[in-house]
Amino acid sequence: MGIPFFYHPDFASYDFGPSHPFQGSRFDRFMKELKNRFPAVYARFDFMQPESAGNDLLELVHDRSYIDRVVALERRRGYLSVDTQLLPGSIDAARLIVGASVAAAREALRTGLALGFGGLHHAGRDYGEGFCIFNDVAAAAAVLLHDGKERILILDTDAHQGNGTMDIFMEDQRVLFISIHQDPRTLYPGRGFADEVGSGRGTGYTVNIPMPMLSGGPMYDLALDEIVFPLIDEFKPEVIIRNGGSDPLYTDTLTGLGLTLDELTRLINRIAEKAKSADIPLVDLFLSGYGSYVTEGWLAIIRGVLGESFELSIPEQKKYMLPEERAHIERLTRAMLEYLRANLRPYWKIF
Repeated sequence: MGIPFFYHPDFASYDFGPSHPFQGSRFDRFMKELKNRFPAVYARFDFMQPESAGNDLLELVHDRSYIDRVVALERRRGYLSVDTQLLPGSIDAARLIVGASVAAAREALRTGLALGFGGLHHAGRDYGEGFCIFNDVAAAAAVLLHDGKERILILDTDAHQGNGTMDIFMEDQRVLFISIHQDPRTLYPGRGFADEVGSGRGTGYTVNIPMPMLSGGPMYDLALDEIVFPLIDEFKPEVIIRNGGSDPLYTDTLTGLGLTLDELTRLINRIAEKAKSADIPLVDLFLSGYGSYVTEGWLAIIRGVLGESFELSIPEQKKYMLPEERAHIERLTRAMLEYLRANLRPYWKIF
């Protein structure tokens, strides 16, 4: 059997208009590129169509009043937020994406690894924004909790901090939420500072790693080695749900991080290898990214998850960075990580 990968052609309806940075054509475009350019890699997957998420499933992470409001807004092409208009068909597509991520999570428990198009992490219990209608990542975790799992790691590597996911599980110590994202002083949603560590019984189980602008691969290695992997060793999750697309790339048009394709691959591969070595099922979800190289970024993620080495390239050269600039970013990163460790020290033995 191949590696489960959940996809539905109707994902194309998850679209916010022809002038919007998020258009539904990205899904089919990626599938065609993967099949045509790398047929041997494509053949490693068992592509499965998900079922649509009903209200009972959505209500695990969203208020019913919010779901009803979303349906009413779609009827009149209303706006969840200034950047998120609900066009006809978008809700049905969102339900499919949630269904896909939930199915991938359950399948990963059976097979060890499953993939899907997901990561709508800006939707909270009673709000949606940032191109996100329903939170598929949170729904996948909630279903696994409902199924009896007690320790779930959500590892969000999107350039934008996952505020919706964080809010949903803020007080839940069964879910360790770790977000590696661009410094929130410089990027939407303006959440995810290193001193935001959860609340109530969930205090210490929210971990925000705000990366300085232009951070590249070596800085992400520091974050993994000094924060993420030690937490995995202590928390011992029963499953890892990683979400995040191509927007940490230096070419992304909405963000300001500095990963190359090879560095994005390395980031994803290190997470996948950590999960594999610890015998932890991994769910890998991606759909974000903006600009001309989203498909290349997604292919870099596939390359990392599978440990493949096929050739990828971006014609747009990365701007040269002076040694003193790189040193400054490293100093900022190390200072941030030390501050984060101090905030987490009361809750984790490893710090």
